[in-house]
Amino acid sequence: MKKRGLWFLIGISIVLLGGIIGWLNWPPDPTKLVTHGLEKLNAATSFRYSLTQHQWVEGKDRVLARVQGEKTGGNTRILGELTGSEVELIKIGNSTFSKDPISKKWIKFADGQAAEEVFLAELDPLSSLQMKELGEVVLSGQGKVNEQKVWVCQLKPSVQNKMMEEFWTDFQYTLYIRKSDKTLVKATIEAKNKAKSDPMTMTLEFWDIGKKITIQAPTI
Repeated sequence: MKKRGLWFLIGISIVLLGGIIGWLNWPPDPTKLVTHGLEKLNAATSFRYSLTQHQWVEGKDRVLARVQGEKTGGNTRILGELTGSEVELIKIGNSTFSKDPISKKWIKFADGQAAEEVFLAELDPLSSLQMKELGEVVLSGQGKVNEQKVWVCQLKPSVQNKMMEEFWTDFQYTLYIRKSDKTLVKATIEAKNKAKSDPMTMTLEFWDIGKKITIQAPTI
């Protein structure tokens, strides 16, 4: 009797474990998943990120931007490369500072708002993820981003970004949403240049979401 009871408990445990695993891997509604993933990232008070942008120019693949950044509240810091030149920017509220790559001195932009508009994608990566309408969302599979299990969704939305709308068309997004908490951790954006139909790709990755990050104004 004791053995039967033990086997019964083992059987129940296997069934329950199988049910939990099945529930965790059950395909979610892709539109709700994307909406939730975007909302959670937009609501984050802080995060670190990377941005890489490629564009075909005269038949050659060129890296327009390759930066890493960190953001907390209204403050942002980025470091990397833009159109082949080193760049380091710090945005504190409405003030934006740039580090001269030669003298290593910090310079404050006279018009912080104008500087923010020029470097919008780099200083505010979430601006590239603003959408008027999602359109049809397809759950294309599962994968891993930095060893974290993710759902992979594809969509062709109408974007809500004046700069992107002015120069690009035929947007296609691939979004990677972490399974554990349904937070967006990676996005790949593909589009075509309106004037020449040359392709462009932008890849964004996010981590340390919600963690404490300190960004201070530089000494001028």
